[in-house]
Amino acid sequence: MIKYTASTHIHPDLLVDPFWVDSLSKVSPEHTHDFYEFFILSEGQCQHIVNGTTQHLRPGCLVFIRPHDIHRYEPEGTQDCRFLNSPCRSAVIEEAFAYLNEQKYAQGLLQAPFPQIAMLSQLEMTEMIRSFERIMMLSTVDKKKARVYAKGLIIQILTQHFFALETMEEPVLPLWLEHAISKMQLKENMNCGLHALYELSGRSVGHVNRAFRQYLNQTPTEYINQLRLNVAKNLLLTTELRVLEIALEAGFENVSHFYHQFKKFYNQAPLDFRKNATMNKESLLP
Repeated sequence: MIKYTASTHIHPDLLVDPFWVDSLSKVSPEHTHDFYEFFILSEGQCQHIVNGTTQHLRPGCLVFIRPHDIHRYEPEGTQDCRFLNSPCRSAVIEEAFAYLNEQKYAQGLLQAPFPQIAMLSQLEMTEMIRSFERIMMLSTVDKKKARVYAKGLIIQILTQHFFALETMEEPVLPLWLEHAISKMQLKENMNCGLHALYELSGRSVGHVNRAFRQYLNQTPTEYINQLRLNVAKNLLLTTELRVLEIALEAGFENVSHFYHQFKKFYNQAPLDFRKNATMNKESLLP
């Protein structure tokens, strides 16, 4: 059994030391560690095998790992995934619990048999990723500010996303919803959008909408936009197609709507995204 330590995974001057994992091919085998960690799945799907059980993760899942947890990641079908991993020193988590002064709350999170999962909306996920990336930036210029910012962020995460979870079990997707989501990965269904989703579900529109809010914490429209934006992002990075062609290929009939959604999600226009990604890639070349 591999056991990672804070001394090797967290900079000595930091409390939280986030980093991106771009593919399951780069994850560690089954392991444990002497620190806490949060991780956010931002793209794709995967299986999280932890303490002898399997958690099915999808974009927006925020997982709170305790030091005693034993876990690894496995592919979900043929999909790869990307997630932001944030190792946290035990001291910063313990100080946060002490500050909150809620013993029952802390016990619920720490003594549960499996790590708790909070399901973030698309907007919540984007904002939280930006917060962890701010720590990454601050750690390169002012580690004291990075430590202060990290303390506030940890308390915010615990109170906003885990406070009500200590007595809840992870919601399990109904089979019909899991089937519909799986089939929506196909291009022809994704391009058909809501019509295909409702047809695949075999449920009423109201039922589907309520299920998406209950289990995925987002609307069907937000989910489909996220699928299409992932396709558009990959096309921007891997092809020289024009923005109009990419918008149509990703299922957006209105280019203006595509621009609006892309900029809202990635905080930059499509061509700026492609240009910046190319510049970053070139800067890494020897």
